[in-house]
This record gives sequence, structure tokens and C-alpha cells, in this order.
Amino acid sequence: MSDAEPMYQAILESIAEISPWLTFAHEGYSLRETKDFLRGRPEGWKKDTDYVFGIIDSGNGSYIGTCGFNGIDRENGRANLGYWIRTSRTRQGAASAATLLLARWGFTVVKLCRIEILVATGNKLSQRVAEKVGAQREGVLRNRLKIGDDLHDAIMYSLIPRDIIKTG
Repeated sequence: MSDAEPMYQAILESIAEISPWLTFAHEGYSLRETKDFLRGRPEGWKKDTDYVFGIIDSGNGSYIGTCGFNGIDRENGRANLGYWIRTSRTRQGAASAATLLLARWGFTVVKLCRIEILVATGNKLSQRVAEKVGAQREGVLRNRLKIGDDLHDAIMYSLIPRDIIKTG
């Protein structure tokens, strides 16, 4: 819960940029919504359904964004990896660094064999992150993402353990 206020401020700063892709970021977003979200995270860890991490600047301790796994499929050893970065910190490598760290953690600790990054075709910054970390573009999935009331085509990227070894 100590991340609630910094996370809330990062979301407020970034609503215009992330709201087209993330429905939680809406006009009128409240600190209470942040706290409600954070209250649910221990249950996700306990049930092995989702793992969410804050991205914190190691130099000054500021809240940069969030990354995590959801849609964990234990039978097939895969999960979806998602991320968002506050507007003032985009294009500085934080999303790529966090994605690589999370992928390594997913392969070694969670024992995943495949990580998927699903990105709406219009979300160029998230596509750039997936490509920068060496995720393989597998194709465009038509009407794959429903964001609010709108359907979007999405690009499926994937990482497998040997991709992370190649990127160091």
C-alpha cells in the first residue's frame, strides 16, 4: 500500500497516453481505485493468477510504472506480460529493462516456457518495447483485444527462454 500515492500520481500524469489501451486509466480515476487494485495483488500471488510489480527508479525512488504477468496458464507454462510507463519517463528504457527482468524471473522462478506480449496495432510504443527486448512477432490477431467497447487487432509477440539468453 505504500506505493498507492506514487502509483496514483503516475497514472494521473499518464491518463491521456495510456487510457486508449488500459481501461483502468479513465477520466476521474481515483486514489481509491489504486488502493483497491493494490489490495487485490496478494491474492493474485497466492493463487498464482497474476504477478504485478512496480517499476521504481533506483536512483531517486520515484514510481515509473508497472509491469506484470496475468493470464497465467500453468498447463501450458505461459503467461501474458504487460507494462505501462508514466508519460514523463517514456522512451528512456524503463519498460524494456523491466520487461527483461520480469521475463527472466518468469522463466526461472515461475517456471514459464512462453511469455506472450499482446499489443494493439495502434500502440506503437508498446510494440517498440516488445521488439527492443527481442520478442518475436508472430502475427496480427484480428479483433483480439476488446478495450472498453472497441475491438482492436493486436500483434502477438512471444519470448521463450532462449530469446532472453540471446539478449543477455
